Amino acid sequence: MVVIGSMLARERCARGHGFSPKTVRFHFLLSPDALLVPAILAALLISAMQVSAAQSSAELQLAAAFQLPQVPGLSSLTGPSASWQQFDSFFTFVVKRFGEDVPGNLKDSLGDAFLDSRYELTSAIAPGKGGNPVPELFVNSWKRLSPIMNRALPALPKQTANLYANFIGATDKLTASGLTSLSLSPDVLKGMARIIAPTSTADPLAYTTNVDSGLRNLLGFGPPLAFPGGRQSRLDRRFFLPETEGTSVLSSWLDRAAMAAEPAASNLNQLLPNLKDLQTYLTQVRSLLVNLSDKIATKSKLSDEYKPIYREIVFAAAWQESCWRQFIKKGTPLASATGDLGLMQVNRNTWRSVYDLKGLGGDIEYNGNAGGEILFYYLTRHAIKKAEDKQPEGNLARATYSAYNGGPGALARYRGVRQSPTWKKVDDAFWEKFQTVSAGKEMEVKSCYEK
Repeated sequence: MVVIGSMLARERCARGHGFSPKTVRFHFLLSPDALLVPAILAALLISAMQVSAAQSSAELQLAAAFQLPQVPGLSSLTGPSASWQQFDSFFTFVVKRFGEDVPGNLKDSLGDAFLDSRYELTSAIAPGKGGNPVPELFVNSWKRLSPIMNRALPALPKQTANLYANFIGATDKLTASGLTSLSLSPDVLKGMARIIAPTSTADPLAYTTNVDSGLRNLLGFGPPLAFPGGRQSRLDRRFFLPETEGTSVLSSWLDRAAMAAEPAASNLNQLLPNLKDLQTYLTQVRSLLVNLSDKIATKSKLSDEYKPIYREIVFAAAWQESCWRQFIKKGTPLASATGDLGLMQVNRNTWRSVYDLKGLGGDIEYNGNAGGEILFYYLTRHAIKKAEDKQPEGNLARATYSAYNGGPGALARYRGVRQSPTWKKVDDAFWEKFQTVSAGKEMEVKSCYEK
């Protein structure tokens, strides 16, 4: 990347972008360094930017000299690094595009690679980390994605396989330069995206928090979660910046008829856990967790064998994450410095575009459904599927929570696999709560408030 950047910078025309035929030297085109990197140069040449006919002609001549595909334009190859939001959008774009072509037997692996990269991103941008996280995120995400993409090539149609082969070659060369030399401007990422989606008109760096049905389907979650009762929550407009019309809603599981007459009455979105009414509050939250876990288990046709442990996992995870609370004061959700929100502490960055942010922060039932869905995902598609209960010291509940907390790659963390002292404390704390819940004492969650 450094070699290309310096070579192209020397040949820039006076206008500051594009190439002039008068400045492209024959010895530059035949230099050994240049001949080593045709694929990566192709990635950098691809751009959605429209240029003049004269500029385009010069660029096509340069591409032809390398026997590269003709490209419509060339944008700036230098400048500041892409932001983490732009990288996240780029990687999501690539994964979704690949998801349209990937063979069925590799879809779960693709979803795991995506989620592990999202978990890593959430950690990398945590307050106090400092520095530019993008190069390391790019390299590590590619380490996860590359083996899957390579395995998929033989099963793809020739033309499609060629696109991905070019992308693989270009990305391998980019990452080979090393973290200290890796330069990833927005234009570089756009160029990379165009290799696998040359006809796409979408901006691969566009960052949005809107729920993406395509991403949910790729991960196996199905249609977006509905807002309970179809009611908008007045809390959302006060505490969340709207991106589109239509915000989160009031929970309707208590008594739909009564709430229709008086929306704010007896609603968990309006209640806080305090010592005076603690038992009432916790009893209502318990009912919410029972209802949502039963609904998810029934909808997904969970075997009767696993229904009890799934409900217990939901109880214990909600206890571990929030002590069964959505708000710290009326209208203000429980939120961590890293972006975890509400009852189940669903992270806004890890689960961007999978769940509605206003719903996660503004509605306890929506948040509970999101967390319950994620726990079900890790229980069934990871812990059970990979027979964690058959492993030495293995346990389905502990495996499910380790993945919930750390991503698919952390499934075996509780057994000491890549477990730091910090994560051991987290996993042990969950296990203690789960054992209490399994003994039928989930209401001991009240101990959070009696200290």
